[in-house]
Amino acid sequence: MTPPLLAALLFAAAPVRAEPPNVLADTAPVQSLVAMVMGDLGTPGLIVAPGTSPHDASLTPSEAQALTEADVIVWTGDALLPWLGESIASLAPQAEVHSLLSTDGWEPLPADGDDGIDPHAWLDPEVAAAWLGHIASALSQADPEDAETYRRNAAGAAERLATLGADLRQRPAPLGETGYAVGHDAYRYFGRAVGLAPAGAIAPSDGSEPAPSDIAALRDLVASGQVRCLLLDAETDPSWADTLAEGAPLSTATVDPEGLTLDPGPDLYPTLIANLTAALESCLGA
Repeated sequence: MTPPLLAALLFAAAPVRAEPPNVLADTAPVQSLVAMVMGDLGTPGLIVAPGTSPHDASLTPSEAQALTEADVIVWTGDALLPWLGESIASLAPQAEVHSLLSTDGWEPLPADGDDGIDPHAWLDPEVAAAWLGHIASALSQADPEDAETYRRNAAGAAERLATLGADLRQRPAPLGETGYAVGHDAYRYFGRAVGLAPAGAIAPSDGSEPAPSDIAALRDLVASGQVRCLLLDAETDPSWADTLAEGAPLSTATVDPEGLTLDPGPDLYPTLIANLTAALESCLGA
């Protein structure tokens, strides 16, 4: 038997390594968490296009096609993206679907005005760390061969988020005597993580029109000096700052809780939280 023939026979007998699963995530923060867990094994796709708010999104033909090809879909859940669930069910019946809001190991907060769950849970690094473990389990079910890598990556990422959470609790805390308001009611988890809950919100978390009573209450808080900072995001008209202040001191800071302005990838989530913390710290200290 000649050496080339032997080599060919050995190659043919060797087991073929399966490719990692084709993974999709719904939003940029979730995609970042999934990317941390996947590491060098692959890059998860993103359903909601970069720079697009999940509240305003709709599926493009290419995004719909991506759903039909997915092996695993990790998404926040119906409470954040009610328009996506039906598309997943119809276009991706073959995929393993994992809703992070339906997992355990973290403490949900109630949504404003109803009995549901506030869906903005990624804004608490402790919640995100718990989600890393669930993501690793989901990927391990689809790809048992790489299960140890997923678990190891998730553990390393969780340590990084623990450090991030500790920093989050320490930095703005000395400024806690000054209250802050937010553009829409999406920062309860962040307020819990930082130890400084927002004093109020201009609009509900679903982006509906502000209630006159809520605006009047915020005006009173600003006029009395109890609120000196307003966090503005892409869904908030900046002219609300003038409406609320009416001559009273009110600092503003622009924040990006959904990572709309950040490059997708494993560093997006830590950068998002660090930027949000720095913005609050600057606004409260102004």
